[in-house]
Order: sequence, then C-alpha cells, then structure tokens
Amino acid sequence: MKETLRWAMSWTLVRTGVTTVGRRSRRDDGAIILYGHRIAADDEGFMQGLPPADLDDQLGYLARHYEVIALDTLVACFENRTPVPARSVVLTFDDGFRDNLEAGLPIFQKHGVKATIFVVTGSLSSGELPWSQRLGFSFQHTDRRELRDPSDASIVHDLSTSVLRRRAYGTVKLNLRRSGRAERERMLADVATRLGVEAPRDRMLDWEAARAWQASGMGIGAHTFSHPLLAEIPFDEARGEMMRSRDDLRDHLGIEHPAFCFPAGSHNAALVREVRALGFRSTFKPNPSLLRNRLDTVDAFSLARRWFPSAPAVVLEAELDGPVDAVRSRWRSLTRTRRSASAED
Repeated sequence: MKETLRWAMSWTLVRTGVTTVGRRSRRDDGAIILYGHRIAADDEGFMQGLPPADLDDQLGYLARHYEVIALDTLVACFENRTPVPARSVVLTFDDGFRDNLEAGLPIFQKHGVKATIFVVTGSLSSGELPWSQRLGFSFQHTDRRELRDPSDASIVHDLSTSVLRRRAYGTVKLNLRRSGRAERERMLADVATRLGVEAPRDRMLDWEAARAWQASGMGIGAHTFSHPLLAEIPFDEARGEMMRSRDDLRDHLGIEHPAFCFPAGSHNAALVREVRALGFRSTFKPNPSLLRNRLDTVDAFSLARRWFPSAPAVVLEAELDGPVDAVRSRWRSLTRTRRSASAED
C-alpha cells in the first residue's frame, strides 16, 4: 500500500507539471549522488534490486534533465576548488554484484553515462556474497520451520512464514554486525548448515569482470574486504579491512587512490580521518537532509548520497524535482523538535 501511494503521488506531481515548475524555478547548484546495489527485478537475499527496465527509465529522465558526471569528475572539483557542475548527477552502486556489469553496463552505455561500483574485494576473490546477503539468502530459501538463535540458544525463531523468516533474519543480522570477521564467518557457516542452504557463488563480479567494467570506462572504488560495519568493530580490524581493500584494488586493477565507501554508512570521526590517512580519494557520510553536494556544503570526505528508488522514473523525478524532498526534510525537522521538547519535559 505504501509503495502504491508513493507511485500515485509521484505520477500526479509529474503529470500536473509540478516537477517541471520545480526544475525551472529552483537554483540547482551542486551534484546529486545516487546509489543502488543490485540491478535485478527481485529481492534475493532480502535486498531489493533495481529492475533493469526502471533503471533504463530513470537514466532516460536524468539524461534529459541533468548532466550525468563521473564520480572522479566530482571529486576533482573538490580537490581543485572548481565549481561543481549545476544540475549534475553521479551514479554509484555498492558491493560489486555481477548484474551491475551484465544488466547495468548496456543501459549505462545506451545513455552515454558513467557509473562507479564500490566493490567488496574479498567477494571478488572468493565469489561469496557479502555476509548480510549470504545470511539473507539462507533465511529466504530455507525449508526449516525454526532456528535456535546462534547468539542466544534460549531464543528459537519461528520460520514458518516468509514474514517470520525475514523477521528472524533481521534479528540474527543485528547480532552478527557487531562480530569480528572470524567469529562472523563461523556463525554464518553454522546458520547456513542448520538452515540447509548454500548461498550461490556466481552473483558477484570476479577480478576479470572488474577489469572488463574498468575497461569500459566505468569507475571502481573500495568497499572494504568483507563488508563489516566498521564503526561497530575494533578500530584496528576496521583499519585492516580498509587497507586490504585498498591494496587489492592496487594489485589487481592498478588503482592507486580509489574512492572509499563505508558499508551501510557505518563510520565515526576516527575512521574518516583514517580514510584520508590511507590515501583514499573520497568517501561518503549519511546526511538525509542534504541532497546536493557543493563546495560550500561538503568536502570530498563528507559527500552525501540518495538511493535509487526501485521504481519507474516518475518516482525519482518527484524526489529530485518535486516537493517530496522538502516535505520529508520538514517532517524530519518537526520530529527532531518534538523529540527535543519531550526530552526536556
């Protein structure tokens, strides 16, 4: 129901000309950075993909109304203190799924645009899905009716329906995100065995495919070695994850100073400083209130991104050129004000 209402509202804003007025009247300095993950019309591993037909539709809209630039181009603006192109958009995709190449690349080339993939380098070497998708796949495809929680044996998860399986996945994922890589891998293997599901190993790019993506003129950045939430694990382990992904990109692809992306946006000030110290070129910080990146609002190590909606172009158009973003920002501001007032009472 929520998605139906969003689509209907977006369609109305576009068809009544509200978004056209928005494009003509708004001062749109700066670049919007969009991000997605999978380019597929399913939710494998409990990760909703962006259907290729919707990506094609969205890129058609962006190519008509925006200048789509490479991430490297945007970062160079910050490095050289040159103006960011007005009404520009940057395309990014996280994790390194093979469908980015097989389904996405022909669409990017059709529209003459560049995109950057942030790869989990361990997955490129092993073929394994990032841990959260691996876990999701196990819960999504199991025929078991229950599971004893790997972190607390007194808890038994009911897996009798798809809704309950997804709920159990969320609970187990929340516990695993705080584990180091060795412990997390042990628990993932244990859960997969007890659920009787082996996750596929053909969903991720390998290094040969990454070189093909690179040869097409597309960008590649670092997304750690094994996709942990860096702010929730010890600093030394987080630093090692960052260094290993940096070194993998240098050794396999010849990339010396890649951009970096924090998995799930999990970061802190010390980790951002370490991104700079390790020679990465840029990174992102979650900032729901910021849509456009300009020299006076962010720097190369605090870029803000928005998600690609898994929907036709009218939904993206309503987000970028309609009042949806302003209404959402106003609602967040009112919510924060109410919470502050409640805390003071």
